[in-house]
Amino acid sequence: MDLLFWLTIAVAVYAFVFRPAHTRRVANKAADGAAPGARNKVKGYLGRGDLVWQLVAVLAIFWMFFSDDPRAPANETAPATENGEAAATTEGISGPLNVGDEGADVIALQERLAAQGLPVTVDGVYGQDTADAVMAFQEQEQLTVDGVVGSETAEALGIWSD
Repeated sequence: MDLLFWLTIAVAVYAFVFRPAHTRRVANKAADGAAPGARNKVKGYLGRGDLVWQLVAVLAIFWMFFSDDPRAPANETAPATENGEAAATTEGISGPLNVGDEGADVIALQERLAAQGLPVTVDGVYGQDTADAVMAFQEQEQLTVDGVVGSETAEALGIWSD
């Protein structure tokens, strides 16, 4: 588990366990020998702080469970546009790609092919399954079917950087 998870748990435990217990102790101590109703007034005053901490804890828990994690798995696909084509990406490949290539350019290619609905494993290695997906895309787009991602294929995928 990562630090964010444990920090969220610590805030929740503090807000719902330790902070209210502290409030009760302080209110009881302040009420000793004080006017009637002092305990309730002190608890009410300190209770507002408890509510703030509890709100922070609840928001942190919701954020932890419902936020998009930037460390999402690499096999998630890029969003598609209305016409089904892959949305433009800020990542572009630096040159032609072929079987045997590896690295970030290949990952960008594989993610874009997956966004097109083509069966490909996003592993950063331009193997036979990537070549098959490239050829299927090239055929679908009526490009030269050679399994090589040159400027024409990369532009059709939206990953060519000049």
